[in-house]
Amino acid sequence: MSRMNFPFLPVLVRCGVAALLLAYGIEKMGGLSDFLKSIHSYGVLPTTPPWILNLAANGIPILEIVGGLFLLFGWCRRGTSAVVALFLLVFSVAIFMRTLDVMGETGQAFTEIAFDCGCGNGDVIIWQKLLFNAALLLGVLYVGFRPEKQRAISV
Repeated sequence: MSRMNFPFLPVLVRCGVAALLLAYGIEKMGGLSDFLKSIHSYGVLPTTPPWILNLAANGIPILEIVGGLFLLFGWCRRGTSAVVALFLLVFSVAIFMRTLDVMGETGQAFTEIAFDCGCGNGDVIIWQKLLFNAALLLGVLYVGFRPEKQRAISV
């Protein structure tokens, strides 16, 4: 049985992932103070000195925008994908840990938890956000690390 060939799939995935990163980064840049509050609510970064939180609130949207542009244009594909994948993984773990805290405080079931995770979309249902992040992570890894076809060199 032959494998189906989807020649435009890598380009579509790359453009989709890049568009999402650009949208998230631009959304956060429009509300840096709200994003700063979201980061602070996780309790992961120290509050003193305050420049650490400020650096994260300003740097993460820039990373998303630059990462989106680099993936869109195919620049440093593997390195960019590795950095974006690492950040997605760290964010997803932080969201999961905060979810466990909320579950412990409120007694809500995992599927009922919703809060503003800082992604720029307001309150989100967390299990859906984690599933979305997993799909986005797979897309980033596909874009960065899919095997390249061997190209024949003609003389």
